[in-house]
Parts: sequence; structure tokens; C-alpha cells
Amino acid sequence: MNQGMLLSALSVITDAVSTISFWSLLPIIAGLVLGYIAVEQFWFYRAGQGLPGPSWVPPLLGNVFSMVYDPFAFWDNQDKLGPLSWNSIFGTFMLFCQDTDISTTIFKNASNDNFMICLNLNGERLLGGGNIAFLQGDVHKNLRQQVLHLFTKKALSKYLFVQEKCIRDDIAKWFDIAKSKGTVEMRPFVRDLNMFTSQSVFIGPYLTPEVRARVCEDYQLMNEGLLCMPFSFPGSTLWKAIRARKRLVALLCDIVSQSKVRMAAAATAARVSEAESSELDETSTAYQQPECLLDFWMVDTVNALRDYESAKATSDDPASVQPPLHSADTAIAHTLLDFLFAAQDASSSSLTWLCHYLAKYPEFLEKVREEQAQLRPADEPLDLATINQMQYTRQVVKEVLRYRAPATLVPHMAKRDFKLRDDVNIPKGTLVVPSVFSSSFQGFEDPQKFDPDRFSLERKEDIKYKKHFLVFGAGPHRCLGYEYAMMHLLAFTALFATHVNFKRVWTPKSEEIVFGPTIYPGDGCLLDIEPREL
Repeated sequence: MNQGMLLSALSVITDAVSTISFWSLLPIIAGLVLGYIAVEQFWFYRAGQGLPGPSWVPPLLGNVFSMVYDPFAFWDNQDKLGPLSWNSIFGTFMLFCQDTDISTTIFKNASNDNFMICLNLNGERLLGGGNIAFLQGDVHKNLRQQVLHLFTKKALSKYLFVQEKCIRDDIAKWFDIAKSKGTVEMRPFVRDLNMFTSQSVFIGPYLTPEVRARVCEDYQLMNEGLLCMPFSFPGSTLWKAIRARKRLVALLCDIVSQSKVRMAAAATAARVSEAESSELDETSTAYQQPECLLDFWMVDTVNALRDYESAKATSDDPASVQPPLHSADTAIAHTLLDFLFAAQDASSSSLTWLCHYLAKYPEFLEKVREEQAQLRPADEPLDLATINQMQYTRQVVKEVLRYRAPATLVPHMAKRDFKLRDDVNIPKGTLVVPSVFSSSFQGFEDPQKFDPDRFSLERKEDIKYKKHFLVFGAGPHRCLGYEYAMMHLLAFTALFATHVNFKRVWTPKSEEIVFGPTIYPGDGCLLDIEPREL
């Protein structure tokens, strides 16, 4: 009986469905679509709380196509809406912040339950959740404390030697290329220089030419993943970028393992030598001085792991003894990848703009050269003491960073509702985008003028308007490698100005700004270069 009733019901349903055509469903589908669009538009306008924004937002995708197609024009148009405005990117409500105080509030709340850095729509999927940029709270704080010693003055002096050698070697190569090809584009030159330098400083002893080439290739794929649409399927740009990141992490895991072995052997040899009251044989294969940033890090890590193994061996409950945080090869590899990523694009952008503005303003270039001649009359090797005396060179570097902040925007995702000010509440899930670029043109005297003297000891605008200089961020996620980056920019400026005569080749695109993913001159900074007699 029950089976018969069921079959009868199914028959009725089948007959009803068979009478339905697409055209009869079309009004219902259209009504649902229009209803969704109306609800979405209403929600966006309500979330905007009266703030300026677009009069119409394309449904589902928002204005993502205009952002990807011409990012500078998109953000420039957003900039014109005022200090706080809204838009929609891929169906996500976005709040754009130009005001320095608002941006600083976002930065300072980026390591608790309020906001999380997301870099861009593809950021976390591309770089992986283990990246230091996406860590929060105590885990993030602990990791920062663990790696801070990698950027002390002692460590920086070791890195400076490597940086200087890379810069001098590359400048010599550039002369050879210019001699055969004529005008050169500086953007790819400094990009390759930065890639080689950061690899050498961070993991140099473990790299063969073949491995370097693989790192460069996969890094380029990851870079393309930052600029593409957020769709990942086999063969897509984002899919290739994610696979490239996985290959890089696997490669870095192997390198971390090698460094641990070398530094553990060195620690064992040092303990044996101390126990026997004998001098350590520096020619021994067991004597392994740290040669790169990773080695310096692993010296502490292998000691912590040795203490962990000792504690387990003597504990009544070995399972309760926890390994040191961030000591696993994968965790270290993710942080190394972040260091490589952070050291690349921002510095490449700034070095390109340094070439551009030194060529554009020869009076500033001449002052840099005069300072270098005073500090290094015989082209002496660089050291930290000399770097710290480069007052005018530092002024030029800081003005380039202010005037053309390389990472113009630092997107965050609201993890919960947040009261930004009395009349503005940020809903959970909002993409909040502070503009570092906009802050750089607030507060400073005559901010639209390129003027290195604003950072002189007399004017001290770097102190007066410090809060507007957000190039390296603020709060708990402020750039760890600030001193390293400044040292690299200063070293390049000193050596390039000293050894190279250069002239800007102007094109209609020379003053344009393009994203890639940091900003560059539209023509990549074309120069005619030749060796400079000292």
C-alpha cells in the first residue's frame, strides 16, 4: 500500500515537471536574480553608512575587473572620493581609508581578533596560512621575537658584505649589456639584483645555479598570481602560482634541514672543544660558521631542539614536553618565503624610483656624490659605520620612499564588527584598505614636491610628521626587515651614484605609475649608462 502511494506520488511529480518549460521558469529566475541584485545593492549602501562610493556596483563581481585591468586608475578614482569611501570587490564590501589616523588604527589592531592582513584577494591562498603576515596574537608575537636577532647590527654587518658584492658585480654586468645594447631598462636589472641578493643573504650557501634558477622561475609565477583574477583551476594563473609556492616551500624545507645539520655539527664541535679545553680547529669540517640569515636562525633553533630532546629524555611524561615553537622545517620555510617575498618587490620598486629621481634631479645626485667622496674618497668598502654617516644619501632614500611608497595599499579583512569612529562601524567580513600612498602626502610641508631636504637635521620632517610615514607599516605587523631594507637601498644608492654616469631617456610613459604588484615608472626607467671615472 505504502509503495503504491509512493509510486503514485512520484508519477504526479514527474507529470508536473514534464509540463514545466524553460520559458515558464524564466520569470521566476529573472525575479530571483533581480531580487538578489536589489538586496546586494541595498546591503552595500547600508554598509556604506552614507560614505561616498560608486552609484552602481556590478552584481556578484563588483568592480574587480576595473581594478585588475587598470589598478592605478581604479585606486586613483577611489582616492578622489575622500578620506573614507566604499566600493565592492568580488562581491565583498570594501572600505578605502586615506586618513593617516584611521589607517594607523587598522594597523594597530591587526594582530588580535579585529583585523587580519590579507595583502590582496589571492594573498592567503597564494602564500599559505603559515606565512607570518597571516599569523595573529601570541603565535605571531612569539615568531617575531624569535627572529628579531636576525636583524641586529651584528647580523646586518654580515649581510652588508654580501649586498655590496652583489651590487658591484651587477653594475659591472650592466655596463657590458649597455655597451652592446645601448639604452637599458632599470626595472628588470634591479629586480634580478634584488632576487640574487636576497637569496645570497638569506640562504646563499645552499644554492647552486640550478636551484637559483628554479627559485626565480617559481617566484615569478607567484608574482603573477598576485595580479590575476581570484580563480584557481588547473592551468589558471593562480593555480600555477599556488603550485609554485608549494614547490618553493618544499625546496626551502630541504635547505632548512641542511642548515640545521651544519649548525648542529658546529655546536657539537664547540662543546667538545670546550670540554677538552682545546682550541677549535677552524679548518675542520665540523667548524661551520653561520654564513647566511638562515644559519644565524638555526644556531638558536638547534640549541632549543637539543634542550627539548634532553627534557624529553629526563621527563616522566615525555609526551607532555612540547617542542620549541616555529622549529619545524615547514614553519621555518614559510617564514623564509615571506622574507624572500618581502625583500623583493618593494625594494625593486624603490631602487627603480631612486634611479628615476636621481636622473631627474641632477642637483640631488651631485650632493650624494659629494657625500660619498667625503666618506669614501678611495671607494673603500662599505661598513655599518659609513652607512650610518650617509646623512644626505639617507634623505634622498627616505624621500623616494615617501614620494613613491612601493606598497601603496595594505588590505586587511575585518574578523568581527569594529567601531571605527562614532558614525562608522565596520561590518565583519569587510575588506579594509589603508592607503600608505595617501598618508605620504599628508602633514608634510609642500608634500607634492620631491624634496630630500625635508628630512635634513634642520627641518626634521621625519620626526615632526612621523605618523604619516607608513611605508614600513605600523603596529604589531610593522616590517621586520626595516633596517635591512634601508641598508640595501643606501648601499645601492652609494655605489650606483659613485660608479655610474647615467642619463634618463624620457618617454610619454616615464612619469606614469604602473602596478606590478608594487609601483614602477611606466617605462621601467630607461637610462643611458656608462662607467664613471673616480
